[in-house]
Amino acid sequence: MKGRKKLIVRANAVHHVYQNTRNGYLIFYSVKDYLILFSVITIIARRYGIQILGISMMPDHIHLIVYVRDPERFRAFVRDYTSIFTKLYNRHYGLTGPLFNTPFGRAPKLIHKKVRSAIAYVYNNPVEGHLALKVEDGQWNFLAYANAKHPFSEKLRIDKARWALRKALYTVKACRKGRRWLDYTEIEKVTDHLPPRELRQFTDYTIRKYNCIDYDAAISYYGSYEEMVTALNANTGSEYDLTEDTYAKDYRIYKTMILALCYGIKMETMEKVLRIPRPDRYRLKRSLIRNKSATDLEVAKLLRL
Repeated sequence: MKGRKKLIVRANAVHHVYQNTRNGYLIFYSVKDYLILFSVITIIARRYGIQILGISMMPDHIHLIVYVRDPERFRAFVRDYTSIFTKLYNRHYGLTGPLFNTPFGRAPKLIHKKVRSAIAYVYNNPVEGHLALKVEDGQWNFLAYANAKHPFSEKLRIDKARWALRKALYTVKACRKGRRWLDYTEIEKVTDHLPPRELRQFTDYTIRKYNCIDYDAAISYYGSYEEMVTALNANTGSEYDLTEDTYAKDYRIYKTMILALCYGIKMETMEKVLRIPRPDRYRLKRSLIRNKSATDLEVAKLLRL
């Protein structure tokens, strides 16, 4: 595009990586989607020796803060995790085609101040999207895991857990030990009958097992975890090197609509919703616009129309 800043990759520099979805469609409908992409990213990062300082997953886009040593290995890292997750995701939801726009957005941050600003910007995405009140409250920016083993669930005693939960945890442990990312079939098989309390414990355990975020590297730009959190909550950061779709900043509407579809009209899962014929999804669209005060575009993004 004429006048647009060329996006490059520099060796031995921190980069802000940004991927938004094709047509702005939603990509995260459930905890499973987040966990599977997280497991894929972390396994592939270890494979290529990629240092990740931060990840933030939003309903229709993702951010990473990555220290790039070798540009070719970095490009292979993004290519592979994107391709692997797309195949898993499309098979599960009955979709075809790419999930993310190409090329992916990336911007090197060559001075200390710009790195800090990019870190603040990425970790503050859930706050800016009204999904969390404070930066450490957002589960899918993974910051809370720098300071706690189970920030969003009760303390886990595996030896005291029910067999169903232990079986689910052992599945995650085996996958991680075998350097395998999670699969939808595996997760559903072991979690379908877990109550909410145990699902939260399973989620925290899974993130902790797979996590490869180098929190110490990110914290080094601030001094300590406490100083970092204080700074992030005081300054949301800025990003002038990437062009983002800033539409629909209040992402809470999507959770409202998903609950309405899955429980209100008893569609049960978004997998079933996305597999129904297109004309029926248009009828759902009109109902959501009428009953949930959602905009035409918000519903279109949700229902992939």
